[in-house]
Amino acid sequence: MTDNFFEKALAGHPIEEIPGMIEFDIPVHGDNRGWFKENFQKEKMIPLGFPKKFFKEDKLQNNISLSRKGVLRGLHAEPWDKYISIADNGRVLGSWVDLREGDSFGHVYQTVIDASKGIYIPRGVANGFQVLSETVSYAYLVNDYWALELKPKYAFVNYADPELGIIWDDVDNAEVSEADKNHPLLKDVVPLNREQL
Repeated sequence: MTDNFFEKALAGHPIEEIPGMIEFDIPVHGDNRGWFKENFQKEKMIPLGFPKKFFKEDKLQNNISLSRKGVLRGLHAEPWDKYISIADNGRVLGSWVDLREGDSFGHVYQTVIDASKGIYIPRGVANGFQVLSETVSYAYLVNDYWALELKPKYAFVNYADPELGIIWDDVDNAEVSEADKNHPLLKDVVPLNREQL
């Protein structure tokens, strides 16, 4: 992986191209024993712009997935809002695509996420990532409960669609699920109705 790769991947699109997405810096306090961070604290995050509507349904669930280097996951838009962060010393290249109807449909944002960064993603924005470290614990706080029967409400777009212009590292050798490989191209995605999300 070269500096040129990161320049290409991160230079493409500002976060403002996807309305509602917010990036937060998270202070990480550490010494030779390790580190500590306050990953999410509602009373501190709301003044920084975290949407109060996240809490309106009074449902919260915290999920963590573990992935190893070379794994690429996504791009999935679930029927809930999420706040994502890294729960260990890992790093990922995060990528998002707006699948909501409107002027921002198909807009992309990419950035590298480590323990010092948190991202708020509104429902209808597809989320994906590629693991850059040996392993990563990817944490996400969501405002609805995961259930298999919600799967039909998800929306997907193919991570390799050239129309998106997403830069992945060595994408031909990435470890990707068969389901993710078979997601539709952006031209075949029906934009999500914002009012129904």
